[in-house]
Amino acid sequence: MFSVKKIVVGVMMPESRPWNAANLAAPSRLAVRQAFEVAEAMDSTVELICVLEEAEAGFFESEEEAKAESLAEHAEASAVLADLKEQYTARMGRPVEVIQTVAFGRPWLEILKAAGPATDNMIMCGTREQAAISRLLFGNTGLKLLRNAACPVWLVKPRIDDDADLDVLAATDLSDIGEDVLHAGVALGQRLPVRLNVMHVVDNDGERRVARMVASPEIFAAEREKAVANAEQILHQQLALTDYRTVGKGVQVHVEVGVADECILDALAKLDIDLLIMATSGRDGIPGMLFGNTAERLLPALPCSILAIKPDDFVCPIEL
Repeated sequence: MFSVKKIVVGVMMPESRPWNAANLAAPSRLAVRQAFEVAEAMDSTVELICVLEEAEAGFFESEEEAKAESLAEHAEASAVLADLKEQYTARMGRPVEVIQTVAFGRPWLEILKAAGPATDNMIMCGTREQAAISRLLFGNTGLKLLRNAACPVWLVKPRIDDDADLDVLAATDLSDIGEDVLHAGVALGQRLPVRLNVMHVVDNDGERRVARMVASPEIFAAEREKAVANAEQILHQQLALTDYRTVGKGVQVHVEVGVADECILDALAKLDIDLLIMATSGRDGIPGMLFGNTAERLLPALPCSILAIKPDDFVCPIEL
């Protein structure tokens, strides 16, 4: 069962001064909004955290001036977080506990510290604005959170169709952690207005092996049909372990044949997906691993937000 005790939301201050909640970048605004929506639905605590750079004495005439600047920025950031808390708690149908934290240091590390080793917490952060280099889409902070957090990480990208419904694709490799991905998708679908799609991609390695044997088209077709039927059976068995029938807007099942990352990107575009849920590397106990090859290739090209589910035995390699 997918549940969230605390949602740690990274809030980046606006580039222009003075800082105020209205000037937050779109990814940060959306991350805060969705965090409160999930928190209300799952009865979670929200921690709004802003991480600032420590003012360096060398930039000022004295250490006292540097300290005064840091204190001023701390107060200004605290006021922004307080404003966000007031705005969003006023919209909630039931009380949501909110923690406000302003820290100095490296954003990814301070966010990891706030989330801690608990696997039932979740980190939410806005992505950086679209960069000229696509590999910077999720930024250095986002990538380090994905690699090191013990809990799920939701990197939020602004949506083109910012409607009330969230179009979700839960991609499973049919392993144990693939079941966790399905549970997460179903849990969101039970509590939020979600159009849930679940997907598995059958690798066409089998067809390539048959091709090397110079097999007939009939054998090609039989090989594919057998692989797809087996995958559909396992996928429905995994779904049966969830409460998928209680998803308000239903669940659509997709089984494709091909290269996983290419099929997933194609589905994201065709289904106009807002959020991709997928697993990190399998339960191999290797700390600091990000994803398998599929997600490593996917990340730079993702047009939507991503929720990364971690194995239960994943250990953060950073001493917190």
